[in-house]
Amino acid sequence: MKKLCLSMLVALAACGAKPAPTSTATTQTTAPVDDPTCPLIVPGTSLSVEDTTDGVALIFVTTGDVGAVHTRTATLAEAHNKHNGPAGSLGMMFPPNSSARWSKIDGGARFELVANNPDDIAKLQGDIRMHAGHLTGGSCAM
Repeated sequence: MKKLCLSMLVALAACGAKPAPTSTATTQTTAPVDDPTCPLIVPGTSLSVEDTTDGVALIFVTTGDVGAVHTRTATLAEAHNKHNGPAGSLGMMFPPNSSARWSKIDGGARFELVANNPDDIAKLQGDIRMHAGHLTGGSCAM
């Protein structure tokens, strides 16, 4: 009888237990798979960084689709200047105290960030070099 009562108590306790909470919310911590602001997604594209007199430049050169690199670099500059790109995109990862411009170059595109304040040039250059060091493997995921 004791075993039966004990078994019934265990069964009742199990039935009354609340299920573990579940969550369907997700948090995106990396760039989208097809980030329209990421020239590095274009196969055959590489990146180099150059300091400029008023900021820093990212140089995207490709053996692939140069037109796609141009389009993505233009989108990158626009997203940075308007601060309206998708969360996690490359266009939203650069310091907001700068403005962007881009130009076509042989085999790719040049993306420049210009510091809004001359006192911020060295910091901007350092920040972008640090970010660029994380951009590898055909992705702009940080």
